[in-house]
Amino acid sequence: MRFRESFRQKSRKAAAWLSSHPLSIAVAYAMFYFPMFFYLEHRTVTEYHVIHCALDDALPYCAAFAVPYVSWFLLIPGMLLYFLKREPRCYYELCWLLFGGMTVSLLFYLVFPNCIYLRQPVSGDGLCNQLVLFIRMVDTPTNVCPSIHVASTVAVMTEAGRSERLRPRRWLRCGLWLLGVSICLATVLLDQHSVVDVVCGVALTMVLSNVMELWLQRRSLRDVSPRKPVRRAE
Repeated sequence: MRFRESFRQKSRKAAAWLSSHPLSIAVAYAMFYFPMFFYLEHRTVTEYHVIHCALDDALPYCAAFAVPYVSWFLLIPGMLLYFLKREPRCYYELCWLLFGGMTVSLLFYLVFPNCIYLRQPVSGDGLCNQLVLFIRMVDTPTNVCPSIHVASTVAVMTEAGRSERLRPRRWLRCGLWLLGVSICLATVLLDQHSVVDVVCGVALTMVLSNVMELWLQRRSLRDVSPRKPVRRAE
C-alpha cells in the first residue's frame, strides 16, 4: 500500500510538472527518438524483409514532390508549437499521436527489419533532383514500414480536424490537408516508400486516434458520474 501511495504521489507531481512545462514532453522525446532512429538506420542486420506491392511498379517518379516531402520537417515542429501556444489540449493529443506512432514504428523496425528496392537513378541537375539526392543521402531505404513520415502527417491532419481554433478557418484547414496529402503522395512518388508503408502508417495513426478517443470518453464519463454518498456511522 505504501508503495502504491508513493507511486501515485510521484505520478501526480510528475504530471503537475509536465503541465507547467509542456514543451519538455517534445524535447524529452526528441532526445530518445533521434539516437534510437540513428541506431536503427546504421545497425548491422543480416536480413531485411523487402516491402513491395504491384502498385509500387505502376506509380511514376516525380521529383517535384521533393518540396512537400521536405516541408514535413517544418510541419511537425510548427504544428506542435502552434497548438502549444494556441490550443494546449490539441498539443497534448498531438504529442500522443506523434510520439505514440513513432515509438510503435521504432519497435517494429527493431523486431522486423524491413527495406525497399524501389529507388530509381536520379538524372538532371534541377533543384528538385538535388533535393531528392540529399534526401536519399541522409535517409537509407531501410526501416520504412510503417512510414513515420505518413503516420505523423496523418496525426497532424487528424488533430487539425479536432481543433476548435482551426474550425472557423477553413482555408487554413484545407491548406493543411492539401499539404498533408501531398506529403503522403511524395513518399511513394519519390520512391522513398512502398504503398504498403503508407497504408500501415495511416492505419497506425487511426488506431492510436481511436484509443485516445476511448480514453477521453471514459475520462469524461468518470468526471461527470455522481459519487456515492458515504454513510456516517451511527
